[in-house]
Amino acid sequence: MSSLRLRQEIKSRRSRSRRIESGYRQSQNSSLSVNVSEPDIIACIDIGTTYSGYAFALSKDLQDDRLGIHVNKEWISGNSKLTTLKVPSTVLLTPEKRFHSFGYEAEWKYGQLAADKNHTGWYYYRKFKMTMKQNENPNIGTSIMDETGKPLRAVAVFCAAIKYLRNHLVDALASTMKGVEPNWILENFTFQWVFCHPASWDEQTRQIIVMAAKQVGINNATLVSEAEAASFYCQFSPLHRINTRNGEMICLQTLGMKYLMLDLGGGSTDSTILQLTNDANLIELTNNTGNLNGGIKVDAAFINFLMQVVNEDVMEKFAGSFKADLSQLHKEFEIRKRTFDPKSTDPIVFKLPSVLRRIFEVNMKQALQLKIEQSEYGYLVKLNGDNLSMDADVFKGFYTAALENISSTLLKMLYAKEGRGCKTVVMVGGFALSPLVQTAIRIKFPDLTILMPPDPDLAVMKGGVLYGFDNHPVIYMRAKHTYGIGMAMPFKKDSHLDEKKFESDGVLLCSDVFRIHITQHQEVQIGEFESKTKIFINRKDQRFLCIPVYLSTVKEALFTTEGTCHYLGKMKITLMSTRDEKAPISVKMALTYHELIVEVTDEGSGRTIRDVFADSPDVE
Repeated sequence: MSSLRLRQEIKSRRSRSRRIESGYRQSQNSSLSVNVSEPDIIACIDIGTTYSGYAFALSKDLQDDRLGIHVNKEWISGNSKLTTLKVPSTVLLTPEKRFHSFGYEAEWKYGQLAADKNHTGWYYYRKFKMTMKQNENPNIGTSIMDETGKPLRAVAVFCAAIKYLRNHLVDALASTMKGVEPNWILENFTFQWVFCHPASWDEQTRQIIVMAAKQVGINNATLVSEAEAASFYCQFSPLHRINTRNGEMICLQTLGMKYLMLDLGGGSTDSTILQLTNDANLIELTNNTGNLNGGIKVDAAFINFLMQVVNEDVMEKFAGSFKADLSQLHKEFEIRKRTFDPKSTDPIVFKLPSVLRRIFEVNMKQALQLKIEQSEYGYLVKLNGDNLSMDADVFKGFYTAALENISSTLLKMLYAKEGRGCKTVVMVGGFALSPLVQTAIRIKFPDLTILMPPDPDLAVMKGGVLYGFDNHPVIYMRAKHTYGIGMAMPFKKDSHLDEKKFESDGVLLCSDVFRIHITQHQEVQIGEFESKTKIFINRKDQRFLCIPVYLSTVKEALFTTEGTCHYLGKMKITLMSTRDEKAPISVKMALTYHELIVEVTDEGSGRTIRDVFADSPDVE
């Protein structure tokens, strides 16, 4: 987070501040004057159902690298095995309705208060965004209930969350340089603040965020739907193909393309069908948001399992009086969720709070271990001291309801009128990281192309930063390298090397010629094929053709054997025996931000193949 560019920028601002203090004033046209339309820092605050966080970037960094975005590297959870890039959406206010803490700290403090029976007067909001669904048409006057049923205006709760995350971000910036105070950062840098919201929120509901931000002193809030923010991030992030339909070219910037953004968060499943129109506008065709099918559904299945094992009354007593232990139990389960390998048959073991076992044995007059052995789970679940061990199939069962609901949601969206012709699903959200979720969707929808960025849990808030930087979809880019194929061409005495000369059917040819398709720094339309090379087959018995693909780190390269050229891979196309022998093989290339797309067509048979290569000179 403490990038060199940021430290240099702070040094520059401190130097400028000293000049101003000494009486130096610059004209309004000076390059040092602040241009309000071009903020120094773009920051996005994403308040999720279960987890919240922030991302930010210097505008100068984004001009060079659209992925130069920073997040808080680690939130302290209280469990050394659980490190997160986002923090629980938990707010704790004093009985006087003053802010006390947020996230893991709020959970710990409330647990201590509950243990001492001093918690009833405090205001504790956990997953408060989810409680908004209990209100019809929420607005700035809407109140939401805390854990004990005490009402408080939603604006006040969101204000507490926004203020904490805003201050945490500014403190993090200030800590990158010694002697810099947070207020100095706010006074010397201009910020563009972006806030994400569910696609289903109407104008009245969105005003809750606007009002809460104003109470923190943020008057220039920009709002963007979570689906649109994630889409902006996926324009630039490399997308991993979970399930690719044969021969399909994938590029979210293709004009006219429809795709379904599936946001699998910890608390809910939000699905939105988007389309990049022919006039380069990203529009939302339809959405289905707020379904409680995320990681919270798995957590609920686990708690139901415990209720079956230890009895509902025992669980209620445990949850009501030992909130710190309950929070620790949730963290233990979260760790197992994140590390669970569905291919493994090893039992899953985690620590059960000893107080839960004591409550059961005091109330039920029976050893918990014996109760488990006599239950329907039998040998599948065992208790050894405080270590609960369960068969992998039992653990997988916690996901069943969530996976069925996600599949049902997808089917509903894809069969809707707006979903017709939609062949691509982009998965984001923390729950998308689950191998079980990925496998289930891949099997259920084999004909869809399913994509996911490498950090799906951060896609929304990183995309919010990109939206704040440029709220129009990017259609054109400048090529990072030069791209082409290796082939033999008629020998030219003036430009070709003698050692590469060879004869074929009486014709002098030159080997290893780099046939350029896209030139470095050339402006190209993303995902659109730029040029075509035609290759003619001079052997009637040839049954396939291999075409090597290269990139060069310089603008001009003559041979593929030059040190600047890097081999990316090859395209192999089978030549049908019935093909028109005089027809050529055509090769076309297109670029996305991280990949080179190559299409080869045998115009003699109509057969076409496509492949994708990483846009990197390091690929061997």
